[in-house]
Amino acid sequence: MSGDDEILTTLKILIIGESGVGKSSLLLRFTDDRFDQEMAATIGVDFKVKQLDVDDNRVKLAIWDTAGQERFRTLTPGYYRGAQGAILVYDVCSRESFRHLDRWISELDTFSNKQDIIKMLVGNKIDQEANREVTRDEGDRYARKHSMLFIEASARTRQGVQTAFEELVKKIIQTPSLWEKKEPTIQPDDHDESGRAASGCSYMEDDNLLLNITSEPLPTKKAVKRKHDIVEEKTSQNLESTAKKKRNERVKLDLCQGKEMKSPKRSSLFANNPTIPEIDEKVIETATEEIFGSASSLDQMPVHPHIISCLKQKFNITRLTNVQEKSIPAILTGEDVIVKSQTGSGKTLAYVIPTIHLMQAIEPSVRRESGPIAIVLVPTKELVQQTYEVFQKLLTSFVRIVCSPLVGGSNRNHEKKRLRRGLNVLISTPGRLCDHIDNTQSLSLKNIQFLIFDEADKMLDMGFADAIKKIIETIGKQMDSDKRFQRVLLSATPTTALNHFVDINLNKKALRIDISEEFNAESVITVPKTLKQMFTIVPSKLRFVTLIAFLLKIFNKKGKSEAKVLLFLATNDLVHFHYEILNTMLNGDKEDDIDEEGDLQFGHLLNEPVKLLRLQGDMTHQERTSVFSEFSKLSRGILLCTNVAARGLDMPSVTWIIQYHPTSPIDYIHRIGRTARLGSIGQSLIFLLPNEAEYVATLQDKYKMSLKGITPDDVLETLMDSCEKLKQHFETRTVIPKTAEQCASSLHHHFEEYVNGSPVRIEQARQAYLSFIRYYASFSREWKYLFHVKNLHRGHIAKSFGLKELPDESNNHTIKERKETFGSKPKVNKPIKTNDDEIDEEAAPSTPPPPPPPPPVNTEKKSLFDRLPFANKPVARTRFRNFSHISEFGSGLEVTSKSHKKKDKISEFLEKKRERNTSKHQIGRKKTRENK
Repeated sequence: MSGDDEILTTLKILIIGESGVGKSSLLLRFTDDRFDQEMAATIGVDFKVKQLDVDDNRVKLAIWDTAGQERFRTLTPGYYRGAQGAILVYDVCSRESFRHLDRWISELDTFSNKQDIIKMLVGNKIDQEANREVTRDEGDRYARKHSMLFIEASARTRQGVQTAFEELVKKIIQTPSLWEKKEPTIQPDDHDESGRAASGCSYMEDDNLLLNITSEPLPTKKAVKRKHDIVEEKTSQNLESTAKKKRNERVKLDLCQGKEMKSPKRSSLFANNPTIPEIDEKVIETATEEIFGSASSLDQMPVHPHIISCLKQKFNITRLTNVQEKSIPAILTGEDVIVKSQTGSGKTLAYVIPTIHLMQAIEPSVRRESGPIAIVLVPTKELVQQTYEVFQKLLTSFVRIVCSPLVGGSNRNHEKKRLRRGLNVLISTPGRLCDHIDNTQSLSLKNIQFLIFDEADKMLDMGFADAIKKIIETIGKQMDSDKRFQRVLLSATPTTALNHFVDINLNKKALRIDISEEFNAESVITVPKTLKQMFTIVPSKLRFVTLIAFLLKIFNKKGKSEAKVLLFLATNDLVHFHYEILNTMLNGDKEDDIDEEGDLQFGHLLNEPVKLLRLQGDMTHQERTSVFSEFSKLSRGILLCTNVAARGLDMPSVTWIIQYHPTSPIDYIHRIGRTARLGSIGQSLIFLLPNEAEYVATLQDKYKMSLKGITPDDVLETLMDSCEKLKQHFETRTVIPKTAEQCASSLHHHFEEYVNGSPVRIEQARQAYLSFIRYYASFSREWKYLFHVKNLHRGHIAKSFGLKELPDESNNHTIKERKETFGSKPKVNKPIKTNDDEIDEEAAPSTPPPPPPPPPVNTEKKSLFDRLPFANKPVARTRFRNFSHISEFGSGLEVTSKSHKKKDKISEFLEKKRERNTSKHQIGRKKTRENK
């Protein structure tokens, strides 16, 4: 056979896989039958054409070799469209290339428009048997799991290369739907037919503009007529059978559109989703760490008896934990101490107890006038408040020792008053303490004896390294040269930056306490052994309905409806959006939300209402404190939060940690550490996209975490219990879903209708979508291989937010517009306060007379560049910058404005003037008495 007119069809074949696995060598061996030892890496995409005879059929292969490097990943997805077959290549000598196959399969399923594309798995470089890391059985099991063909080959020795392409093409030919062209429904006339026949080519079925490959000529006129006659005969035969089926079968309803369908049609929610990779459950030897020490350790502790009695009465503690048993004697020695222990092991009391014992033993006794003796630095406001409450409980027997928190957002003048009166223990964030060092003259650090860094690694990650350095330098300058202060550093997850910080700022002979070393061969990061970790891999479109179903599974469970859930989301915008949506769907808008037929409208999915709260960085200090306190007292509730709640917080009886948006493994460990504290039982679940499946392997291999997988189908089955509440009302009938898939489709339909029913909610969803894209793009280079923004299907992501149109990402709103749209209420300019408690005591004591009443406001429009006189509209100038739109931790390091510095100088000048006037007055009195 020769000539293009005898070619059956043209097939598009892809070769994909990691860089360096030998894709180009396989292609070169197949097309040119040669091997190049010095072949360079593919740049972008390579393309070759070859004809192949298979089963007496000749086909033309258009083979595309894609680059595996990360920098070319943005180009390759466009070449997936129209491909009938794909060869996934891995290196049998590289375990990493085999582990990354899940990512390539997910990308192929996402961007390919052929649902039944034929896939073949090829293990290359079998000639290097001595270096093999992946066995043939592993490759065979993986191929069977993903319904792929499998073969091992060697481009160097030619073994298996020709067979791989032949078997792939043979399977494609056996699947006519992949390559046969659809015949026209109307018979063409002679003119049209001759025109087409003359052209000798046709476009590919998917209108792929990236390829312009001529295929076989269309069939002749006789062939077209014969096929057309066959179609007509089949149509007439099917008419009778269709009529019978109509009478016997129930007319099915498409729940997404409310239309009657003559044949079953799957909801768009479940169509065109990427394949969910199956992850084998590994038997992981998890690193463990015992929580409690010896039973008699509390009574034998070498501290003041009042502290022991307070621990028993107010904390209900009968025995110490391991970290407390080891750390307290070490801190009592006065040396620098570095403590590493898992989350929820009692590290706070490990440094609070010895600090109070040493302070009460100081001679002369510590009083207010002694000034700060101990400083405790923590990363968040909530942790400041929690640590302060622990100190307050233990200081009830030592009333002369005064403790106080210093946090951004609280009244600065009130804090200055307390500092002037005298404070012995300062619990603060680094930024707030630096602000007082610069602007509070009465703050003296010359008597500091203890400097404690709690959650030190997080403070460094948040950018507080310079602030901490400034605090240490200030203490060194104000302290006498012959004195020294003790440093204590605590963390559950030490990092490289933390180790560098320790080398610079702590004594080289510092005592190191690592509880994990006592129970393992080496120092490792551990989590509580009473914590059960789970993961679920969910396509983007199904994420929201799966979240709702899982919450229903927790709170509607018979006999175990009492539960407290921490739901972690990535950004403030996402918390804003999901808080309102979840509250409406779970609890309903109103208690009497009843429709005309007497049924509850959509919402009220829970059998009993549950309290929803939110905690995020752009809330005020008072709001965050109130939410933290309220959630701690609840026995049943959901707290939507960002990473502000991931560090150090002790919330009683938290039963579930749900991570809706993934983060780095270090933050993952701290998030799940909010449950299973001090030996209690807890559970956690993380949502992952199909392209993020390798995250599980990272946790298992690198951090020795044992995770159990849950399929979305198992979770969605919970919706069957709420099918009556998920019914849809149409003009002619009311439809109740009968399957879990129909329930999920109905739930998502109601979700979309609710979001798109209000312009405000549409804008909230749009901003939440943009916030998620920005968050995903902000991952460091270290995690780009898992969380790359180019791997996201934007349309599917938008659907998970209830949007019917893809938002424009090029026109982001400004910070001001975003706050006025969906965040907390926009700030209104208020007149300057003149209350006594708001006046800085360092300022002049005399209150200036009130300004004259402002004249009537002129309604005439003015240019933006026109400056209003101060008398018309007094505005309080802010004294710090707000970075809440960038970080979930709210306000960053406060920056003192020029006006504040000027005010301090004026206050200092007036105070000196009063002192001079007082001295002159006293001298004048003495002279008068002497004259008399």
